[in-house]
Amino acid sequence: MWNYKLKKISVLSVFKFTLIYGIVIGLILGLIGGLFGGLFVNSFGAFGAGIIGGLIGGIVYGIIFSIVSAFGAWLFNVVSGWIDGIDILVEKK
Repeated sequence: MWNYKLKKISVLSVFKFTLIYGIVIGLILGLIGGLFGGLFVNSFGAFGAGIIGGLIGGIVYGIIFSIVSAFGAWLFNVVSGWIDGIDILVEKK
C-alpha cells in the first residue's frame, strides 16, 4: 500500500469532463421527461415541445453542472493550499 496526497485538481479537466457527462445525463433525463410529459397531453405539438424542452433542458443542465463542478474544483485547490491536501491510501491490485 502506498500513501499519497491529493493537493490539486485541474479545474479545466473537471470542467471538460463534467460538461460532457452533464450534457449526456441531462439529455437522457430530459428526453425521458419530455417523452412522459408529452404522452399525457393529447396533442402532437405538446409532445414535440416536450422533446425539444427536454433536449434544451439537458444542454442547460450540462452547462450549469460543469460550471458548478469547476467552481468546486477551484475551491478544493484553495482549501487544499490551507490544509495541505487530502491523504489517500492506494493499494496495488
